[in-house]
Amino acid sequence: MRHAEHTVVSAAYALADRELTRALMPRIREETVRLLDSRVPLPPSLLEELTATRDPELRTALVASAGHRDDVFQRLAGQGDPALAPGLYGEREWDRTPAQRAAVWEGAVATAGDPGWRAQDGLPAKLLASRRQELLEPALLSPFPELVAHARSVLDRKAGSDRGAGSGTRPTGPSNTTPRKNRQSWERHPRTTTELIGDFRDKGFHGTTELPGAPGALDWDALVAEHRAEPFRASALAALWGHPDCPQELALAAFEANRNSTLPDGAVHWPMLASPTLGSLEDHALSKLLGRGLVSGAVPAERVLRETAPARRILCALPHGHGPVRDALVAQVARLGPDFAPWRAVYALLLRFSGTVTELVDAALAEAPKHRDKPWPKPMGPEFPSRGASTGRAAWLYLYGAADHGTRCALVEHMDLRAIQQLLLWHRPSPELRAYIVRSRGASALAGIASTWQTRPEVIEELIPYNESEVNAALFLNTDLTPAQRRHVLSGRRWRDGGSADTPAADRISLTENLVDGLRESARRPWLLACADSGDPVLCRILLGSPRVKIHTPALELHMLVRLWERHGPGEVRALLDETDFPGRKRQPRHPLSPVTLEAGRAALDAEAGPDGPALLRAAYEAAASPAGRADFLSEKGAGPEEDDLAKALELLEEEIGPGPVPWAELAAAHAAKPLHDRLLVRLAALDGCPAALAGESASAGLRLSHPHYRPRRGAKPPTAPEMLKKLPLRVENGGCRWLEKAHGLGQVTLGEVLRTGFPARATIAFLSRALAPGDSPGTEEVRAARRAVAALATEHLSDDPEGWALALRLAPDFEGTLPDLLLASGAVVS
Repeated sequence: MRHAEHTVVSAAYALADRELTRALMPRIREETVRLLDSRVPLPPSLLEELTATRDPELRTALVASAGHRDDVFQRLAGQGDPALAPGLYGEREWDRTPAQRAAVWEGAVATAGDPGWRAQDGLPAKLLASRRQELLEPALLSPFPELVAHARSVLDRKAGSDRGAGSGTRPTGPSNTTPRKNRQSWERHPRTTTELIGDFRDKGFHGTTELPGAPGALDWDALVAEHRAEPFRASALAALWGHPDCPQELALAAFEANRNSTLPDGAVHWPMLASPTLGSLEDHALSKLLGRGLVSGAVPAERVLRETAPARRILCALPHGHGPVRDALVAQVARLGPDFAPWRAVYALLLRFSGTVTELVDAALAEAPKHRDKPWPKPMGPEFPSRGASTGRAAWLYLYGAADHGTRCALVEHMDLRAIQQLLLWHRPSPELRAYIVRSRGASALAGIASTWQTRPEVIEELIPYNESEVNAALFLNTDLTPAQRRHVLSGRRWRDGGSADTPAADRISLTENLVDGLRESARRPWLLACADSGDPVLCRILLGSPRVKIHTPALELHMLVRLWERHGPGEVRALLDETDFPGRKRQPRHPLSPVTLEAGRAALDAEAGPDGPALLRAAYEAAASPAGRADFLSEKGAGPEEDDLAKALELLEEEIGPGPVPWAELAAAHAAKPLHDRLLVRLAALDGCPAALAGESASAGLRLSHPHYRPRRGAKPPTAPEMLKKLPLRVENGGCRWLEKAHGLGQVTLGEVLRTGFPARATIAFLSRALAPGDSPGTEEVRAARRAVAALATEHLSDDPEGWALALRLAPDFEGTLPDLLLASGAVVS
């Protein structure tokens, strides 16, 4: 047989008088011991009897409980009982607080003459053998002089030992002779030449020193001589190169030492460009070096083109926005002329050419006859996404950019689509050249611009009005279109006057196979949902056949049928409704369209002979997309078992129908006609703008849902709390009944109803033991009436018979009836 819950045992003692309590304690000793070990409050009469009892088992349990029951501790400590003192005092530091140990000695003052205090196993004897500070400090308050003297002696010696340990030599602070490698003076003030050389030779130097900026502050001759004697490390040379007065010899040494790191902002000298090191520079370092030298005027642009190599890397590293650089390139490009042959030769040579730009042009002119009347070598289409141009192709485009407008237009006729894509993406051609590309190569050439998800919205808005299949496909598959733009592309409608407009079927923009294949292979929900607006039977089947994307709202399903009817007539609608095989979808007995949509579609087809067919379909769509239709959808989908089902349903409405406010009025009307699901009511109350009527219903719904045995049913009138109390068993949790506490707190049930109809009895007792606890006030009239009713029931059925009370406690854990039933059954057995 299970033991009664602690709250039940405590409640029984609370109802019993002192005499009955005294009679019950030995009969339910085990339950009482377990009650002491719990945190459930002890009724005053029980505490009085326990502190007076001589029952060894109960006294031991009572002392053990003193650690977590302050009322028990204070009561026992005040008795001054030497037999209880060791257990109350505790043997470990964390057992008791200093105040609790002091309370033990306060109680001992009145009973200090009791021989028990001087027993060999008594508390004073144990402490006289101890040297533990946490135990002896409270003993200074004891009424036993020998114990006080012992405690003071031990504590004084302890304090002296601590003072001695603390009087030794102490550190006097950080040393004034900080090692050179730890000095912070490098970052704090400029150095003299001598100090600077010392810093440079220090192994801890990492180039953080601040050099004097004033002219003549450094002895550069001494620094050069020191470097010649023993070369400075790269970090030191980098620091010197950044100084505006750094001589060329040290700057060149710094360049050689730092060729593949971030180059300091020092002056550029021609020997750096003539150095073999130039060829080993990484692209970013070469670009930085050339840019600084050319823009500052330290190196002439013509000489760079004439003397530095290889040409493809130099062309890609030049600052092309700098006037002298552009002029020098224009002069070289002019030698090539508008004929494609020398330009083709340049492209063919670039990849392996090791000479200068000037030498490249010379070689191309010499090779031009071999390239006469030949097309672009190894032509390639646009790349999606574009990863940028290769070094050879990029170098060719930089030369192309320096040609005059006529030459560039002439070369457009020969360029492959990859070159045109990279020209449009990375080289910003003039509007005139872009217009010429469209005229000569067709608008489809612009598709290469739509190559990445980072394509800017303004670029997308420039491309859509071209109404070109390849461009639309590239936009759809490779850029971040808005939902409206995706629907427009798939609809085939032309973009007119900055917006979408209906287009006759014969004049629609066709979809490329690439786009259709991309949709067929896609699992992206925004892509496939756009198919519903297309009116295209192929795209409709792709959407309905997708194993990973589903239409959730009847409104979007009906909208898809309306568009399909408008574009292809009732025949395609009928074919779609009769379809049994959808590519990509596992065979299922049901059509992917919902029964509601199938019924509406067939009704419209039955009326197709007249004008009512499409009108019926549109009316069904408008009803589903209306606030009332939205409310119906939320009522169905927002009441699911997951906490975020309402949030998901709201997202689906916005995604499939469009943004709109929560249809509060329609939801309230629906609830008045047929109760909304409890889960939906609770979730609606958490939304901004929820009407008071629905919010008020939410509290009751939340209460119902919190009952462990309540299972809501859609459309059924929910039970009241008193009805649930009569029909559903309660559950005890953590010594109480949460559902009853919540129901009573909300005013949904009364204490009298709980007492009469709540079951099982152990749950109602657990609740009533808290609700009827005396506390500091007499309580409300309801509480006082419930106390009288419980006492009357106990008197009626159990009277003062301890056997009946004990039996009731034994039966309570497994008794499934009400509290009155439990008392009646217990009284009947012992009578």
